[in-house]
Amino acid sequence: MSSLASLKLVQGLNSFAMLLGMKPAALAYILYKLSPAQKYKSFDIEKRSGGVREIMAPEPRLKLVQRRLADLLLRCQSEIEVSIGVKDEGTLAHGFKPRLSISTNAQKHRNRRWVFNADIEDFFPTINFGRVYGFFQKNHHFALSRPVVTIIAQIACHQNRLPQGSPCSPVISNIIAHILDIHLNDLASKHNCTYTRYADDLTFSTNEKYFPRAIAKRQEGDIHEWWPGPDFRKVLKSNGFKLNPQKTRMQYCDSRQEVTGLVVNEKINVRQNYYKDVRAMTRQLVTGNKPFVTLAAKKIELSRDQLRGMLNFIFFIKSSENERIGIAFDKGKDKPPAYHALYKQFLDYIWFYGIDEPTIICEGKTDNIYLKAAIKARAPHFPDLVEIKGGFARIRPRFFKYNDTAAAVQDLSGGTGELNNLLSHYRNRIKTFKGGASQPVIIVVDNDSGAKPLFGHMYNLDKKGGPVDGSKQFYYIYENLYVVPVPKVGSAETRIEMLFEKKLLNTVWNGKQLDLTVNKDPSKYYFKNDFAVHVVKKGGAAVNFDGFDPLLTALVAAKLDYAKRRAALAPSAPATVLPSIKTASKP
Repeated sequence: MSSLASLKLVQGLNSFAMLLGMKPAALAYILYKLSPAQKYKSFDIEKRSGGVREIMAPEPRLKLVQRRLADLLLRCQSEIEVSIGVKDEGTLAHGFKPRLSISTNAQKHRNRRWVFNADIEDFFPTINFGRVYGFFQKNHHFALSRPVVTIIAQIACHQNRLPQGSPCSPVISNIIAHILDIHLNDLASKHNCTYTRYADDLTFSTNEKYFPRAIAKRQEGDIHEWWPGPDFRKVLKSNGFKLNPQKTRMQYCDSRQEVTGLVVNEKINVRQNYYKDVRAMTRQLVTGNKPFVTLAAKKIELSRDQLRGMLNFIFFIKSSENERIGIAFDKGKDKPPAYHALYKQFLDYIWFYGIDEPTIICEGKTDNIYLKAAIKARAPHFPDLVEIKGGFARIRPRFFKYNDTAAAVQDLSGGTGELNNLLSHYRNRIKTFKGGASQPVIIVVDNDSGAKPLFGHMYNLDKKGGPVDGSKQFYYIYENLYVVPVPKVGSAETRIEMLFEKKLLNTVWNGKQLDLTVNKDPSKYYFKNDFAVHVVKKGGAAVNFDGFDPLLTALVAAKLDYAKRRAALAPSAPATVLPSIKTASKP
């Protein structure tokens, strides 16, 4: 059954809570027992243009309810758009939707003679409790019962309005503003213009010789001052919205044109000064300083997450546009674009160098699951790998996250081949970093035939230690880089799964047996990923992790070895470069 059909069947709090995957008592407590002061915390964030924006941060339990409501309504919205034949390329509202973004919004206005921007004033606050209630009750696509629309409005609204900070405010505002979009698009089409909306940001563009006065017109006495036209104002007023007079502007083709912060004159791009600022902040970070941004003439320190978001934004916009126009580079032959190299430098720094706890790089995502579960289970025996707070154990090593970004930017998607490549280029990748790495990077590999090329590479880096066969507890490579082979079980080649008890490896899941070779019939066998997720991770306390003790011991030993090396260098010189040697502690 579709999400919309399921929602229409709901008649009260009990069934609504179950639809959100919650217990009715929990939802009732959040809605009716928590006071308004308990539900939200208010704080201000500074705007680039000056002034502040008030953010209402919901209490964690309320935020979870709002997130689930947002996901439900987003699915309903998608189902409605499919039913009426709306496709991505015909979408008018580009904000807060899968597959759509500020880039797809800007793309609609690329290379135009005129680009007119306007901004809805108090977009979220304008949509009050009554509007939310009335829309979901009267709209023919939803037509929900009174108890249900009351609950939706109670979840979504605070102080009689949609709050800035709630996960469901963007989705609900999009749904309610759809009628506005239809009317403004009709106006745009009538005058041969293109219209889109991203949140509260409205854009009209055209290649007509003169911009239509019905949408925007010059103010008398100033040819560069533009005001919304009468038809535009009429549509906004009839839909219960008004414009912010400070954010209305016309952009001409002979000057820089921007839509939702992106340059759209010829191709979609970020502003050059924005890119330069982010590049400078990245330089500040990797040379041991704190990155900062200047807002309203004040310097504000930027967190790594904030800087990462800015770099990811640049990477997404530039790579998407290059893909659109057919520009690509061969990683094996071509030098990467500057924006690509900049993002890679940042990611390498936060994962390999500017770290306050060890980074563990496994061969893939499944090994991460095994080791995290093993550390949690064996926490009392390995205090160097955990931090206990409030009765909970937090894993102290950071596990490298394999994802699309790691694959595209850092050339790391898993497997010994890429780890071998990292071994070759690691020193070059961290050479611009300053301050000294305070913690090690530890590569964990299976001790089998697949690791032989990696072991051979390790031997070639320093032949003084003799052939590398994976028999030692750990291997120090150079700088802050280590390799820890999975300790052998007996004398046989050992994959990490062999550290589990045989009875766990013989677990039947979904009527199938485990196959670690990935060569057998998938209708009869399941593979590593399902084993990691459905058997190991969900097995909890029933899984015996004692067999992982030698591997966890090796991780601790590598961590302590690096601490000793740094301490040995401390009296004579700053710990910026460690000597290139390879050694191993005894098992």
